[in-house]
Amino acid sequence: MGDDSMPQKKGAARERNFRSIALALFIAIIIIQTIVPFLGYITLGPVSITLLQITTAIAAITLGTRSGVIVGTVWGVIEFVRSWAAPTTPFAALMMHNPFASILARSLVGLFAGLTYVYFAKRMKHKQFGMAAAGFMASFTNTFFVLLFTWLGFMLFQTGFGGITGGAWVPFLLGIAGANGIPELIASTILTPLIATPLVIALKRNGHLD
Repeated sequence: MGDDSMPQKKGAARERNFRSIALALFIAIIIIQTIVPFLGYITLGPVSITLLQITTAIAAITLGTRSGVIVGTVWGVIEFVRSWAAPTTPFAALMMHNPFASILARSLVGLFAGLTYVYFAKRMKHKQFGMAAAGFMASFTNTFFVLLFTWLGFMLFQTGFGGITGGAWVPFLLGIAGANGIPELIASTILTPLIATPLVIALKRNGHLD
């Protein structure tokens, strides 16, 4: 008699290999987005719209929350390293020198995006709603925690920049949240399901998703 477990083991190994390759591709995309202008950030005058939370949300939707956290963490590590090696602006360097704002906040993007998608996917007939909610949560989490950890760091170390110190940072950071955060929120909510839907369909067709 043959071993019935052998095909199952081979299938599980192929699935693990597939997911490892897919995760590596998402990480490669994140790296490219941080390097190539307009792939990860769209600058329109004083407004800079971040797109990397969309990639992180899609990784969480298609590969699971754990993969979303990994992709988000890679994004954060790159931001942290770049803030020391090649900062885009002096103020961006001040913000991203804080590992909580640069790394932890981006890890939370993947975590909350994945948890949000799982929550709505179990309760809603149309998965696109869960994808949109995950995109919304990814953008909200990114803006909220980056600015929160930045403010806490600035207050703790009494950081001064351009004559702004202490509690004077609050209206300035709220201005960033309004100018950058709102367009990012809209873009993430709309683009995440548009990109994730065909990926999920393809993965289901090939037996990689239930």
